[in-house]
Amino acid sequence: MELRQLRYFVEVSRLKSFSAASKSLYITQSTISQQIGKLEEELGVELLTRDTRHVSLSDYGREFYPHAVRILEEAQVCADKIMDVKDLQTGTLSVGATYSFGPLLMQTILDFHRQYPHVKLNVFNTSTSTLKQMLLDRELDVALTYKSPMDDDRIDSCLLFENSLCLIGRRDAMKECRQHVEVQTLSRYPLALPIKGLQARDTLESVLFAKNVELDIRLELNSIHAILDLVKSGSIFTILSGEVAHGIPELRAVPIHHPEGRMYGCYHFMKGAYRKRATDAFIRILTENNSFRSVFR
Repeated sequence: MELRQLRYFVEVSRLKSFSAASKSLYITQSTISQQIGKLEEELGVELLTRDTRHVSLSDYGREFYPHAVRILEEAQVCADKIMDVKDLQTGTLSVGATYSFGPLLMQTILDFHRQYPHVKLNVFNTSTSTLKQMLLDRELDVALTYKSPMDDDRIDSCLLFENSLCLIGRRDAMKECRQHVEVQTLSRYPLALPIKGLQARDTLESVLFAKNVELDIRLELNSIHAILDLVKSGSIFTILSGEVAHGIPELRAVPIHHPEGRMYGCYHFMKGAYRKRATDAFIRILTENNSFRSVFR
């Protein structure tokens, strides 16, 4: 029984497809099929039932699957500990972040790479729900999102910063704004907003709830970088966490005056999982980085 056989079996079981597992693992289907066949031959049972369209776990496969997953996890923990012994001179760190965190992460990524150039850094930008599942599947070492906790007792959440949902625009277009913006006045501004389902947009929906305010939405995008570029280059505004505009001299962020407008930036770990030294180093740089210190506290 080999680790690669277990890995192939787990991936086919998870994706319910040899072809999908082949793409995920960058291994030919014939190799995966051959190795799983050898594993079944060694165990003397059929782990997977196959037909021309479907792959599913047999009764033996369902019993074997959690043990295979645990063996792979323990093997990865052993590998991670060996990498740590090498004083961060090798290894991989996987960090996930929601789209809103993208602009805030850049300096931390650069600082980490400068201090630990031999550690490969994988960064994933995706939704909170996907990040949560990636943590639970141990595909991430740490995830960064707004709001805490992730509502799962298998995940530990730590507050990174507290911030406000803000109206953001070019400085020369924000002269009339004072210390806060009232919710009722938001209809005056042509807006480029993140799509529904992203955290800043969900917070905005909470702010607007029962306020009977109709926004002038010109564009909806899932790229925070693109939204900020549009705001910098024209007479359009956006509504995001004020942190994303911190350090961009052309822009000004003014908090929206509403109790539901607070946003909490957090980092999350899989509870009980081995925590790499590289993870601790990344979090240290992250918390020390000035771009993550809210100017509105």
